[in-house]
Amino acid sequence: MSIGLILEGGGMRGAYTAGVLDVLAENNIFLSNIYAVSAGACNALSYISKQKKRNYEIYTKYASDKRYMSFGSLIKKGNIFDFDFIFGEMTDKLLPFDYHEFFRSHMNITAGTTDCATGKAVFFDKKDMQEDFTAVIASSSLPVVSKPVKFHGMYLLDGGVSAPIPIERAIDDGFKKNIVILTREKDFYKTKSDMPKIFLERKYRHYPELVQAMIQRPNIYNNEKKMCYSEQEKGNAFVIEPSKPVIIGRYCTKPDKLEELYNLGAEDTKNKLSDIRRFIALNNF
Repeated sequence: MSIGLILEGGGMRGAYTAGVLDVLAENNIFLSNIYAVSAGACNALSYISKQKKRNYEIYTKYASDKRYMSFGSLIKKGNIFDFDFIFGEMTDKLLPFDYHEFFRSHMNITAGTTDCATGKAVFFDKKDMQEDFTAVIASSSLPVVSKPVKFHGMYLLDGGVSAPIPIERAIDDGFKKNIVILTREKDFYKTKSDMPKIFLERKYRHYPELVQAMIQRPNIYNNEKKMCYSEQEKGNAFVIEPSKPVIIGRYCTKPDKLEELYNLGAEDTKNKLSDIRRFIALNNF
């Protein structure tokens, strides 16, 4: 039985996931079946290419760079994250990505997106990806501050809208045992939509199903998070979550705060390493 690896999104809170993945990699723990959305999908790329500390460099060195994220980019290009820079100059020159290792690796990524027309989750795996990683860009295109991405005949946005913690998809695909990495502490649950309904209805008047999905997002998130802990109680999941409240927002650009969160992810994982190994040993057969 293979084990799935579930990666939540959360914008720049993904620095926590980066810390977790680096410790797993340092201990030669590479899980083959990764289900991820948004920042989780971005972090997964360097985990699959086995480039330890690459995500750390992104969060601590480039997150504060206006070429990475800025309101200037939002005004000029329609995206607060400048994907032309992230998947262009940064990936090709500044922090070269090992495409060869990524595409030859036995590890697969299933990246979640949201179809604007239906409001439903649409997933793409490694065979759908080229070197431009359009599926991952779509998965990371946060509503309101990003343009929908056209891919495979659909207009797509952030996978965190429809499947913020894609454990259900992993189970449906046959992965009954999963390690889950969350970016908010255990007791955190959403209480309301991020945006007022009237604003969303005006912004996405051509996509009423997307609006409904965004309004229902707190319920979707809470239900998926409850599922993670329910599966853990049954012995089917191992959840790694921040041991302290995460107070930074999804658009945080402060290197010291992001490094602190990265270090928290690393430390939490080191503290759980023996339990993680035991979970894998009992279920990876």
